[in-house]
Amino acid sequence: MKADLHVHSHYSDGTCSMEELIQQAKEKGLDCFALTDHDTLQGIIEYHKKKIDYPVIAGVELSTYHRGKPIHILGYCCHNDLSNSSELISYLDKMKEKREKRIKKILVNLKKFYQLEIDYNEVKKNSHGNIARPHIAREIEKKYGYTYQEVFDRFLNDESKAYVEIDRLETKEGIELLHRNQMIAVLAHPMYLTTTSIAEIIAMGIDGIEVNYPGQNKEEIMSQINDSRLLLTGGSDYHGSLYQDNDLGCMTITDQELERFLKRLDIQLIKNK
Repeated sequence: MKADLHVHSHYSDGTCSMEELIQQAKEKGLDCFALTDHDTLQGIIEYHKKKIDYPVIAGVELSTYHRGKPIHILGYCCHNDLSNSSELISYLDKMKEKREKRIKKILVNLKKFYQLEIDYNEVKKNSHGNIARPHIAREIEKKYGYTYQEVFDRFLNDESKAYVEIDRLETKEGIELLHRNQMIAVLAHPMYLTTTSIAEIIAMGIDGIEVNYPGQNKEEIMSQINDSRLLLTGGSDYHGSLYQDNDLGCMTITDQELERFLKRLDIQLIKNK
């Protein structure tokens, strides 16, 4: 068995629908994947409504901060059941409103500092859930001819004059929110930690560490993990056509680690409930 536990759809900043992701997963020989869109569960809600005949694990990538730096926490839903996640869903709805206000401010700054005029309605039209910077980047790419990477390098990175911060939970609060809503919490891509150690995140009550991740030194990450109770997970961070290097299924977990992960969630690889 093998599974990709870090996948994004067009409900956040990916480019693929649920049906497209499932078709690709089947072609890649994945036994399942986890949908972990940024700060939204809309894709999972759609999946349950449509009763799609392929096992998808309900997840979310929660944006948090610690010491002023972003730290992403992957949440995975126990029993694959969102009925105990009302507090989380309410929080994510509020985050969606904050994201929309933030995007409008970024568009104002792009015009003010870089003379780039992008219409908010065009940006929103091409999103299916949460609006994020990649949606702006695609519009700039289309209108002004820059490449996607050039847009981020020149106009949309965290140091850009156009950048606008957004209020997010502290990392420990995010982990606790996931736990209260019957989800396990996993540190995403620890290679990106800059001001916080893996040990500090472990002390916050994290349930697992994403050790298999594109471009990440697994041995180096494993050397910093001294708690055998932690789940060891992995995934591609697939966003569809945005990042060509991160293909669906390029990073997975298999066999014993996958069985351990599914057991913790109390999930069997069966058809959609």
